[in-house]
Amino acid sequence: MHKFVLLLFLHEVYGRTQWTPDQAFAWFNAQKPYIMGTNYMISSAVNQLEMWQAETFDPILIDKEMAVGQQLGMTTMRIFLEDLAYSQDPAGFKNRMSTVVGIMSKYGIKPLFVFFTNGAIRNPANGIQPKPIQGAESAWASTPSANVLGDPTKWPALQTYVTDVVGTFANDSRVLGWDMWNEPDDGIDVNALMSLFPQACEWARSTNPIQPLTSCLFKDDLWTKGRNYSAFELMQINNSDVISFHEYGLPSKFESAIITLQKLGRPIIATEYMGRPSSTFSTILPIGKKYNIGMISWGFVNGKTQFNHDWRAHLHPDIEYPPTVWWQDILRNDKSPYLLEEAQIMKRLNGE
Repeated sequence: MHKFVLLLFLHEVYGRTQWTPDQAFAWFNAQKPYIMGTNYMISSAVNQLEMWQAETFDPILIDKEMAVGQQLGMTTMRIFLEDLAYSQDPAGFKNRMSTVVGIMSKYGIKPLFVFFTNGAIRNPANGIQPKPIQGAESAWASTPSANVLGDPTKWPALQTYVTDVVGTFANDSRVLGWDMWNEPDDGIDVNALMSLFPQACEWARSTNPIQPLTSCLFKDDLWTKGRNYSAFELMQINNSDVISFHEYGLPSKFESAIITLQKLGRPIIATEYMGRPSSTFSTILPIGKKYNIGMISWGFVNGKTQFNHDWRAHLHPDIEYPPTVWWQDILRNDKSPYLLEEAQIMKRLNGE
């Protein structure tokens, strides 16, 4: 009896551990219908701050865009959060998150929330955000900022942020999961990352969430060259309940990624793919369906983020502007499909 009480106490204090593979597959198999969606940024916002700040938060437009998502057969949206928007107004930020969760639930869609990422703006600020630069994805905000990432004395505020947000929704089945760090070792302070990343995962698990944690593997030489996992990638794997990855290459490359990652013995979700012309819905979605993995593309309604432009366009003058063939985004700003056949494929694969 005393041993049971001690274990219960430790669970309450330290939270849960990484799910076992059986627990992860039980969760994955319970997600019906098929996990399919896109990365979502409201079309009126240039970045995460403009989406989440009270002054520019637009639930009416979010509702309209989610209605179209439902029509396309989508069941999830991957949504980036912003710690600055939280720190400015914690209660309001969580209320806005609750509003988004409620809107999406109305349309049978679950959010996969992303906490941290790098971005074009390394040290963003609250308030009015930069105007988009023509032909460039220019205003995506780093979170945490480079200044915070490099200063461990500022990390307690991040702990409050993560534990408060995850704790608020820890038992909410309308939330799909928590993506702790997007492409974490891509051009940022690796030493700080090696320390902060596992702490962030511990903070999230301390609230005992019913949803899975994940962090994407994205360096493609893992599946193109068969190299061993790095120390940081092993840290990601050991903190992920489900495995996620990014791959924008040809179908053969996408399939190689799945085959490689299946060896980890956990459910898989592709949390980024789709960059025309190499990675398209018609060629990639059927592969995901074949291997029964979750599929989340990049880009939804064309807007201020300008995801229809190749993300290298502002660096390479030889890249066509405006693009004849869109790089990403599924819908025009008026919510009509950029390519009707893409909409039909998505509906068909999810039984719509």
